[in-house]
Amino acid sequence: MEPVREVTVNELQYQGRKASRAKSEQRRRLILEATMRIIVRDGVRGVRHRAIASEAGVPLAATTYYFKDIRELIADAFTLYTEWALAYVSRFTEEFESILPQLHQMDLSVADEQERAVQFLADELSRYCEGKLATDLTMLISEQAFRYEACIDERVKQLAQMHREALFDIVSQFLTALGSDAAAEDTDIVMALLQSLEYQMLLDGDNAEGVVRIQRVLVRFVRLLMPRLKPSNTVL
Repeated sequence: MEPVREVTVNELQYQGRKASRAKSEQRRRLILEATMRIIVRDGVRGVRHRAIASEAGVPLAATTYYFKDIRELIADAFTLYTEWALAYVSRFTEEFESILPQLHQMDLSVADEQERAVQFLADELSRYCEGKLATDLTMLISEQAFRYEACIDERVKQLAQMHREALFDIVSQFLTALGSDAAAEDTDIVMALLQSLEYQMLLDGDNAEGVVRIQRVLVRFVRLLMPRLKPSNTVL
């Protein structure tokens, strides 16, 4: 199998003024992180130079020095979000790769083994969603704002496409390794389901019943998908 092509941080292009010194780069990053916090707390409408300067603890002039206007600042903030999101996907991929051989050892022609495989895959999908919620709520909320901005800003749309393609490649290769006979279509279904469940998790908050319901949905989905899967010994 071809290795997953990882989108690297070096491929992400920031538009604002480049910092020439480490201290300047630190201040620029403080501004971008403050912008993301404001987006999470107040929405994109809350992104104003004065609010960002206050949130970041920097002079007002710093926000206009590094970014020519608010649109450029928002686009670069979402570039930073894309870095975070791709790093999370990369970490999850490494963890999943280390336990994937367990699935290859299961005989899916045996009912008990098939049920074990269903639970295994459902647990991993659940861990991916819940990990984003537990590790950093900012990421999940940012992702919702990110999708909206992608609809109205061409620069953010390009970032969204980059993020989606990286995730699509990873999920598609996993499904191919698991023996899907229509990996591209199954990947679209998996990604749509995960996005819907992540949004539901945001609405549910710390609701134990919501977590149980999401787990049931994932188990149901994997059971429907299972007849299409015939795990090979391919290593990702």
